[in-house]
Amino acid sequence: MSGSKRRQLDALRTDQGPYASTLIDEFADGEMDRGDFIRRAVVGGMSASLIGTTLAAFGAAPLAFASSGSAKAGGRLRLGIVGPPTGAIEPHLFNNHGHVVVGGITGEYLIRGRQKTPLVPELALKWTPNAKASVWTYQLRPNVKFQSGKTMNADDVVTTYKRLTDPKSGSQALSAFGGVLTPDGIRKVDDLTVEFDLVAPNANFPYLTSSTTYQAIILPAEYALGTFTTTPQTTGAFKLTSYTPGVGLKYDRFDGWWGGSAPLDGVDATIYDEDGAAAVAAMLAGSQDLLSQTSLSTGRPLLTNPNIKMFTARGASHRSIGMRVDTAPFKDARVRRALALTLDRPGLLKTVLGGFGDIGNDSPFAPLYASTSKAVPQRHKDLHKAKQLLTAAGQGDGFSVKLTGINYLEVPQLAQVFHQSLKSIGVKLTLKIEPSSVYYGGSAKSTPWLNAPMTLTDWGHRAVPNVVASSSLTSHGVWNATKYASKTYDRLMKSYVGAISLVDQRKYSRLLQELLLVDTPVIYPYFNGWLMPGNPKLQGFEASPDAQTYLSKASLG
Repeated sequence: MSGSKRRQLDALRTDQGPYASTLIDEFADGEMDRGDFIRRAVVGGMSASLIGTTLAAFGAAPLAFASSGSAKAGGRLRLGIVGPPTGAIEPHLFNNHGHVVVGGITGEYLIRGRQKTPLVPELALKWTPNAKASVWTYQLRPNVKFQSGKTMNADDVVTTYKRLTDPKSGSQALSAFGGVLTPDGIRKVDDLTVEFDLVAPNANFPYLTSSTTYQAIILPAEYALGTFTTTPQTTGAFKLTSYTPGVGLKYDRFDGWWGGSAPLDGVDATIYDEDGAAAVAAMLAGSQDLLSQTSLSTGRPLLTNPNIKMFTARGASHRSIGMRVDTAPFKDARVRRALALTLDRPGLLKTVLGGFGDIGNDSPFAPLYASTSKAVPQRHKDLHKAKQLLTAAGQGDGFSVKLTGINYLEVPQLAQVFHQSLKSIGVKLTLKIEPSSVYYGGSAKSTPWLNAPMTLTDWGHRAVPNVVASSSLTSHGVWNATKYASKTYDRLMKSYVGAISLVDQRKYSRLLQELLLVDTPVIYPYFNGWLMPGNPKLQGFEASPDAQTYLSKASLG
């Protein structure tokens, strides 16, 4: 590196603080590649000039900026929402695919998570951590108007986040913020600055404030519960103007959007059942321009149709098979490992997903995550070992158990494959597949997905593993359906979340992955990709693995 480049780099990194310096040092030492460096630099709020200078200083390819191009204005997009929103249409209570789509078309977040770029400024222009990543400061975008006409400021962000982090609000966002942020840690610095003082250091906190925490739509400070579908009051490019439960929604362009004028005049959304069959028929008939999702179990005819373009995204969405570790026969980890060893994962991936996804290794650390350790051996099918484990656990003659799952996309097909695989070791599986309104219905103490002895659950994509790994597996996780309680896991997870260095994150993730292979409270067969069938004329749109249907820049060219 030349002396002039070194001086320029040193000057820039001094202004950015110790967090940025750690990332630059790791990149210089070869601990991460160009892609990982850019992703983590964006998370840490590093400036484009510093990222570009660092890449140039160490001989990496420079940043590339895509041309914005031009979009054809006008027209209304016909959207099929596959999976109805159930329960209240209230952002902090969102907990299913229908909610994500309905809210995400009109609502906006501090940060937008995208497929091609990890984090994009939306209502926040900049975010910076202190040296320990325990305090994060966000600079808000000025002159943003709510659809009510009010100008957004720090009070709106503070009020929104206090609701999201309040244990008494029923917030589903506690899966992301529980043990990370409390209402007392949210503070207004000035009209356009908000400070988040975390419970403990968290190097990935910006991801939690992005659209991947889909409940975190910014609302006015004076927002009244129950008015989301009756009074346009978000900041997005489209305002929700009508909603008929179980039927559909209408969105019209918001002329006061801070991002300019959306190309589309509006969006007309039709709600379909979650099995997707009717939505696929509508797409084949040409009566929809885009479906919010599809699966191979119902959508295979769409893959080869020349009049349909498939928008795809690799993600960390997955299906998990959870076993109550406080209930016989799953109290014995040998039984849980035995069941996991019956699955032919490559074959399952091909059969159920057509190969579109990644093989799971019984932890929420998906292959696409930079922090996932690649050194952990992959679990393979081994019926001989499975039978040995059952015999050692006193279950050599097999047993009977009921699996309760959600009737969603390819989940019933997965349940049938698992049913067949368990027969080979003498385990009789009874299947109870419920609609989402039943599976996720009831209180935390009664809902099937958190209380049945054995469950098959759909999990949406998260940009980092923190949310699922914490909320579903730590001792007091809000979504801990298996009642798994390991002091070792809790300690390692705390260390993982607080680690700033990617080297340290991988060290702790390896220990967590290895521990879960031994304990196996949950079987993760695969991580599925995201498929969205659309009109070939649709431009300015990309599929997002977090199920967000972002249409603000879309057009029907």
